[in-house]
Amino acid sequence: MRSEGRWGIDLTMPQSLLLALHLRDAAGLQPPTSPLLPDLPPLDPVSIPLHTAGADVAGLETAGRQWATWWARSFPGGADALTSILPPRYPGLNGMPELRGLAELGMDDAVTWCARAREVEKRIITRTATALFETNLLTDVEHELGRRIRPFFLQVIVLPVAGSHHWDVVGQPVISLGLRADRDAYLVWLREQLIGIGHARFGVTDRTERP
Repeated sequence: MRSEGRWGIDLTMPQSLLLALHLRDAAGLQPPTSPLLPDLPPLDPVSIPLHTAGADVAGLETAGRQWATWWARSFPGGADALTSILPPRYPGLNGMPELRGLAELGMDDAVTWCARAREVEKRIITRTATALFETNLLTDVEHELGRRIRPFFLQVIVLPVAGSHHWDVVGQPVISLGLRADRDAYLVWLREQLIGIGHARFGVTDRTERP
């Protein structure tokens, strides 16, 4: 997290969402989309395939719907969401026998994959440090708006999915790790977020103001 006293930006990859996404891809689930669940691309790095030989299609379809239900309850992640999907009790999967069965088969692989994804994230953060760029960008946006942006905290969910993408998930900004890795593309996206924050904190009547 970057914090400059009157503002902060926190880019986080919640472990619960990573485990769930690995389960989705490893088992080949196709959960229905919703306002809380955009059509997220496959993981990058790719998942470790789950051996579901013999699993009937109907069972996987049911598991996909159960997965979407879990996601809607658990997004944007956090300690409770992580506990809900962890063994041995998988409390968040109560009443979801098809999904729990897949989780029991694939959780060890998911944990292994998460460690790999964290290493990729660490390399990207080291290679594309953004703190100074964010500070300068905020100054530029405030100059464009003709006023200082009031104190704010921006939490951004980062997901290691393929490609360079961003989503607004019911007001929660979500970006792909690929977008985070592209400093220029990330700063273009962040600029739009800061402009939106600056307008929102001054109200509708100020949205047309320019220096």
